[in-house]
Amino acid sequence: MCNSYRMKLTDSLFRQVAKLNTIGQMTKLRYRAADIASLASAMNSKGHEADMLGFRVSYLDDEAFHYALREIFFHCDYLFEAGKDAPVIFDCGANIGLATLYFKRLYPKAYISCFEADPTTAAILQKNVEQNHLNNVSTYNVMLSNENGERSLYLEADAAGSLRMSGSAGRLPNHREIRVKAGRLSDYVDGPIDLLKMDIEGAEFEVMADLKNSRKISLVQRMVIEYHHKIEGQVSRMSKFLALLEDEGFEYQLSGSCLPVTRQNTFQDILIGAYRPYIN
Repeated sequence: MCNSYRMKLTDSLFRQVAKLNTIGQMTKLRYRAADIASLASAMNSKGHEADMLGFRVSYLDDEAFHYALREIFFHCDYLFEAGKDAPVIFDCGANIGLATLYFKRLYPKAYISCFEADPTTAAILQKNVEQNHLNNVSTYNVMLSNENGERSLYLEADAAGSLRMSGSAGRLPNHREIRVKAGRLSDYVDGPIDLLKMDIEGAEFEVMADLKNSRKISLVQRMVIEYHHKIEGQVSRMSKFLALLEDEGFEYQLSGSCLPVTRQNTFQDILIGAYRPYIN
């Protein structure tokens, strides 16, 4: 990344955070000037280590880290009002734990369960939990599914830390396959969940079906789901996914972009914020 581009990127991030703070969309996460500088520095980091907001973060890939940092800490995709000091949060598709760090900054007393399929990435997740002395955080190296056993996981062929690792072979054109432990999310749910965050690269249908069939979905109050529309060129079935949410009593908001919208057979990330209508 050239220096001029870094400067433009940093300036853009400063303006974006200042705007968010000004309009009051971050009531639980107001960034001071020092915080913005810390995040901007992390956006320029290299060498698989970064310091930001008082956290020490280890990571596997510069590009993946910078992308996730922007989505989580600047776009604030997972910002929510829990209405309590110690919410229960499930971080499904935790990767190296950036969302977990975000949740801990929002709610330091939160109880968080983290799920990551890739053993290499899960080891970095565990390292970030330990080196930041995060309390009440549990990590599980398991690929979430609708059954227990083993499943294939497809990774970048020549790199670690990709955000696109998936149980769908077509998600990565140049991939390698490993076998990993698979399990049902419902087996880990034993009480109310204030927020279920799910970014599991195409397995969201299976996991939601498991939660529905087990009736554990009744314990979930809010969800932020990254829905992978037409992953591997699949036929459109988003209406079925939304119907599942509607049948279980959820309202939802959608966020996505496809330009031009007339494009055909195009993979698209759709962010779904689902909530029970009685929750403020």
